[in-house]
Amino acid sequence: MRPALHVADLGKAFRHRTGQEPRSFRRWVENGFRGASSAERFWALRHVSFDVAPGEMLGVIGRNGAGKSTLLRLLGGVMRPDEGQIETSAPVNGLLELNTGMHPDLTGRENIIVNGVLAGLLRKEVEERVDRIIDFAELAEFIDDPVRTYSSGMRLRLGFAVAVHVDPKILLIDEVLAVGDLAFQQKCLARIEEFRARGCAIVLISHELEQVASRCDRAIWLARGELRGSGDAPDTVEAYIGSMRAETLQRSADPVEGDTGRYGAGEISVAGLEIIDRHGLPATAIDPGEPLTIRVSVKQQDSVGKWHVTVAVAREDGTQLLDMNSDTDGIDLPEMTQDRRVEIAVERLDLLPGAYRIDVGLWHPDWEYAYDYYPDAARFVVSGERGREGVLFAPRHWRVDQGEADERARNE
Repeated sequence: MRPALHVADLGKAFRHRTGQEPRSFRRWVENGFRGASSAERFWALRHVSFDVAPGEMLGVIGRNGAGKSTLLRLLGGVMRPDEGQIETSAPVNGLLELNTGMHPDLTGRENIIVNGVLAGLLRKEVEERVDRIIDFAELAEFIDDPVRTYSSGMRLRLGFAVAVHVDPKILLIDEVLAVGDLAFQQKCLARIEEFRARGCAIVLISHELEQVASRCDRAIWLARGELRGSGDAPDTVEAYIGSMRAETLQRSADPVEGDTGRYGAGEISVAGLEIIDRHGLPATAIDPGEPLTIRVSVKQQDSVGKWHVTVAVAREDGTQLLDMNSDTDGIDLPEMTQDRRVEIAVERLDLLPGAYRIDVGLWHPDWEYAYDYYPDAARFVVSGERGREGVLFAPRHWRVDQGEADERARNE
């Protein structure tokens, strides 16, 4: 089968400003018409090759600065490669930045038209899909309000809804599957699966490694712009995690002790974790669909500049159900020059009754290693009777057609 996407020996270089190159026409003339030398260029991506078949989902993993975003921009045609080639069997659609093209003073409905046309649809085609897009985004009540009045979550839902109504053949996704609440995320993932079933080739960049391992067929691991590993998604993710753990332990003579599976270099550490219910009180149990706040206390040992925090809700066996990540959510955390407290307010947690745990991680800004990774930092219970299968508790309403005979009998 011919691949939908073929990448061969791909490379992209950028100029690295050293302060020595001329910054004006006059300086360029005085410098003898010489610009930056080849030594002043660095390769953000080099010697990268892979194929993606129709209906296949390829995950791309690696630390910040590994070349992941550069790769997607090359695949999406935003930049041109300096080496190698990209061959596609169809136009490429990208979910690179959901807020790109959103005009704050236009209404949600007007932004749907603008973004649909920018995505390659005719205006008539967009207008035919407007109602479906609004319904998918669950924004009917606010669709004629200016987008500047929307919350960040509402804007992301609107952007995703527009993007997934373009019927792509090749789709690029950059860290946008964690959109909205758990129920909406499941709907987004279901739409992605529909695309795959129709033969859409998908490339997914994500720091959510569990998502890559469980959703993708294959994965590639980028490190410093080069291909470090590739293969089945679970195996590639496991190799990447093993590398991160090894580097973390290598940096720490005494890994964080006292809890099974806990490790970290120790510059900062998790000092405590609290689950706060809707009344603002510490809790160990909530009802399905209730809001809750997760409060993480962080202790400073050494000064740390930028850092990231991850908070994951998992089943007791460690299967991750919800990952919240300060980096992908665009949260700029303050420097760790003193003890800090981080709170994440979850609007509603749509989980079935049962027991769950929370895993917490404090990470280097480039994801090179963990300052403190603390699995099973706390446990809580979602109250109610067990008996249903699955994990998700989706709010729902039932409607049953009575049929003509039943309707006549009821009216007699």
